[in-house]
Amino acid sequence: EKDVNLQMALACRDFLTAYGVDVRMSRTKDENDTVSQEVRECNAYDPDLAIDVHNNSGGGDGFEVFHTIYGGTGKVLAQNIEKQVKAIGQNSRGVKTRKGSRGDYYAFIRDTVCPAVICEGVFVDTKADAAQADTLAEQQAFGVAYAKGIMDTLGLAYDEPEEKPEEEVPETDPEVQAAITKVQQKAGLAAETMQYLLAYKYGAELVTKLAAAMK
Repeated sequence: EKDVNLQMALACRDFLTAYGVDVRMSRTKDENDTVSQEVRECNAYDPDLAIDVHNNSGGGDGFEVFHTIYGGTGKVLAQNIEKQVKAIGQNSRGVKTRKGSRGDYYAFIRDTVCPAVICEGVFVDTKADAAQADTLAEQQAFGVAYAKGIMDTLGLAYDEPEEKPEEEVPETDPEVQAAITKVQQKAGLAAETMQYLLAYKYGAELVTKLAAAMK
């Protein structure tokens, strides 16, 4: 899990820094800091927002994100991240809170000065759910989703890939279409073969001549 967590976090950092966001991380390699150490580091950075990147266990399924019981910007951040995670195809168990005896149950949320959330990407002990993040590309997609949720919360713009317009299918001349049908039926050719013939520079003329030669 810790290796997957790191890949997600690194992708999140890289996306944010590409858009000029100043990012600090509690680790960029394999470390075993305690939660209290992470909280101290976070507060020393004095960031606007903080996220703790995790993956889940316990036999469940889907993404979930925790924010403070007091709502506010932390809740908005959680909602924005959830929206982006769902956009990459992962289902969500919800935007959640957990109350403890001192307010928020989780120290990372309770003791950080800035709004903070805990992201649980997938359940590593559920085969189908773990498959949502079992490649580097998928892990990076989670990280980018987290980064976009952060930028949405900060009100910062980022580029989205432009949707390619659907290619217009050229209308086939009725005579050519009739020839295509005749050749395909008489010669018993597959549709793929006909497409190959028509892709030739003079394909339409060729098919029309073939149809004329057939009885």
